[in-house]
Amino acid sequence: MIRTKNRACTGKRRHDSREDAEDHRQRLIARGSIRLTTYPCRNRDCGGWHVGHLPKPRTTR
Repeated sequence: MIRTKNRACTGKRRHDSREDAEDHRQRLIARGSIRLTTYPCRNRDCGGWHVGHLPKPRTTR
């Protein structure tokens, strides 16, 4: 598992545009990955887009 807290996008694949990230997401889904999303990087130095997993749904107790 890659921990990214305080390390911005270290270890993540950077995409120049949302379209590139979305294409990569679709290829991952075709290979069996699930619950993926594309999002802009919060790191100003990166300025790219990434593909990541959606958080697991919360369950109520």
